[in-house]
Amino acid sequence: MSYTLATAAEVAGKTKPTIWRAVKSGKISATRLEDGSFRIDPSELSRYMAVTHETVPGETVQRSETGSSYDAMDAKALQEAIALRFMVERLEALLATERERAAELREDRNQWRDQAQRLAITHEKTIAASPSPEPDRSGLMTRLLAAVRG
Repeated sequence: MSYTLATAAEVAGKTKPTIWRAVKSGKISATRLEDGSFRIDPSELSRYMAVTHETVPGETVQRSETGSSYDAMDAKALQEAIALRFMVERLEALLATERERAAELREDRNQWRDQAQRLAITHEKTIAASPSPEPDRSGLMTRLLAAVRG
């Protein structure tokens, strides 16, 4: 499990830009993902906090977005809360990707529908414009004589 910049900032009691500057300056090691986001190992964040003489997360009162404090949580509950936050972020990213994909598929479907309608109209015009073959009204004798003559 690793922290996002926002989660690491919340755990450390810092702002996201402060954590970003620490990563950028090399004070905190972080892994950059393909989507451009960063992941920070919890032990790396603890090392950074020890070097800067910060208190550990359990000793400070921090407020999450929901307003609950982390000071009453034990270490296991804090890890679970962070893991859940990380999972929610991943699911939100996945949801955004799927919404984009659905929009693209909807657009493709509409283009195919428009093309099918254009082709159907063109086909109907072609059928209406082409002369219909006249039925053969000749008698039996005429057809036989035509067959014999070649």
